[in-house]
Amino acid sequence: MKTWYARAYEGRVALEEKELPQPGKGEVLLKAKYSAMSPGTEKGLLAGAIVPLPTNIGYAMAAEVIECGEDVYELKVGDHVVTTGEHAQYLIMSEMNCTKCPDGIDLRQAAFWNLAHTGMYALRRSGLQAGEPCAVLGQGFVGAITAQCARIAGAVPVIVTDLDQTRLDAAKKMGVDIAVNVKEEPEGLKEAVEALGRELPVIFEATGARGPLMQAAEMIGERGRLVMISQVHGEDMPPIDDPIMQKGASLIGTYVNSKPFKLKRADLLIEGGWPPVMGSRLNRYANSDCWTSDEDIQVFLNLIKYGRLDITPLISHEFSYTEIPEAYDKYVWNMDPGLTGGLISWIES
Repeated sequence: MKTWYARAYEGRVALEEKELPQPGKGEVLLKAKYSAMSPGTEKGLLAGAIVPLPTNIGYAMAAEVIECGEDVYELKVGDHVVTTGEHAQYLIMSEMNCTKCPDGIDLRQAAFWNLAHTGMYALRRSGLQAGEPCAVLGQGFVGAITAQCARIAGAVPVIVTDLDQTRLDAAKKMGVDIAVNVKEEPEGLKEAVEALGRELPVIFEATGARGPLMQAAEMIGERGRLVMISQVHGEDMPPIDDPIMQKGASLIGTYVNSKPFKLKRADLLIEGGWPPVMGSRLNRYANSDCWTSDEDIQVFLNLIKYGRLDITPLISHEFSYTEIPEAYDKYVWNMDPGLTGGLISWIES
C-alpha cells in the first residue's frame, strides 16, 4: 500500500509518497480522517530545532482502524481512534499508541486531542477547586483549552487575556467570564482582579513570552499556584523568584511528558488450579488515582461527545491534505497569528 505523507525540509514542507508494510504484532493500520497542525512545535521541526532534517511532521491524528495485526486486543476494524501519528493518508501505529474515540464524536474536534490534553494536565497540576477564580494568560489553542477546562471544573470567574481580539471573541463564545485585550487595555487584567476584591489563587501562563510570566508572578496571591504552560527558548527567565518566595506561592511546570502516557497492568489469575499464575497479557489500567495522558484524552473526548465542550470556535482554518505545502509555508513557517486551530482533512472529496 502507498500513502501520501508530509515531510519537512529546512523552511518548507513537501507532500511525498511511500510504501507501507502490513501491520505487525500489536499494530493497526489506520486511515486518516483529520490531523491537527501545531504551529509552535512544527515550526521548530521546520527549523531543525527539535530533530535533524528532513523529518516527518504531525503528531495529532483522528483516524479509522481498517486492519489489525496479531495480538491486537482493544481495537477492531471500524473503530475510530486518536494517535500521535504523522500527517499521512494511511499509517501503521502500535495499539498502545492509540486511544479509542467514543461513538458519535465529532472527529474534527477530536483531532486536537494532543493540544487539549496539555490543557487538561495544566488544570490537574494546578489543584484548582470549584469556586476559585483564575486567569489564563494567552489564548492560543492550549491556553484556550486550559480556560475551558478551568470553567468546566468550576472556576469562577475565568479571566483570559490575549493580544488578538479574534481569539478573545472565541473565548467569550465558549463561555469565559472576562476577556481582556491587553494590547488595547494594558491595565485591564489588573483592574479585573481588583474588581474581584481578592487575589488570584491560580494563574496559568500560556503566552509563549516571558513578560507575562513576570506579571503573573507579581499578581499571584499568597500561597497561590502559578502554572507555567508555555516554553520559550533563547530568552532569559525574568526575576520571578522574589515575588514567588515572598508570597509562599508555587511555580508549577506542566510538560505533558512528565506523566505516564498509558499504563498497563499485569494480573495474577486463578486458572483452574492453585496457586494463582501470571496472566499472559497486559490489561488496561484505568483509575482516577493516576490520571495518565490516555485517561485525560478520554476525558477530553467525552466532554465533546456529551456536549460539555465545543471547540469549533477555535478551528480557524481547514485545509485539504493536498494544500499542506502551501498551508505550512503561509501559516506555520511565517507564523501567521490568525491561525489558532489548523485542521487538515484527509477525506477525499
